[in-house]
Amino acid sequence: MIPKIQTILYCTNLGPEAAHVFRYAISQAQYYQGNIHILHVVEPLSNFAKGLVEQYIASEKYESIHAQSRQYVLDRIKQRVSTFCEQETCTLLQGSDLIQGISVLEGQPLDTILQTAQEIQADLIVLGSHRHKHLTGQGTLGSTARRVVSGSPIPVLTVFTPKDKLEELE
Repeated sequence: MIPKIQTILYCTNLGPEAAHVFRYAISQAQYYQGNIHILHVVEPLSNFAKGLVEQYIASEKYESIHAQSRQYVLDRIKQRVSTFCEQETCTLLQGSDLIQGISVLEGQPLDTILQTAQEIQADLIVLGSHRHKHLTGQGTLGSTARRVVSGSPIPVLTVFTPKDKLEELE
């Protein structure tokens, strides 16, 4: 039986390679007549960074400032994702809307990606990957992509953006 891919979770860091990777998600959604849910994960402050900040301001004030800042950042990122999405879908699909939803969540990338995939009942995860040179000279997947591939119960499509394509996108 050929798998049916209805819901695709596209994970983005909004870097220069995002458009290239997003086009693969669009390609899969078009082929399978599915839809895409876009996810961007914002990592929280580390305990060390939080401790440094709390040395200079009261804990209550820190929490208030952090909440306001987090909301501001999340709102800005969500707007950036929405704008990116509108530009890409209008350009590539002449207005056809394959986007099911957009989420900007705070958390650890692996846990947040896998939890979101489960919540939306995704059939496929699409994400970009940075290749890092290993001591042997061979490229290896970036840490987030490697962890998602290893930990996901559903298929994962990792998309590497070649240097010439990255220069074209910038």
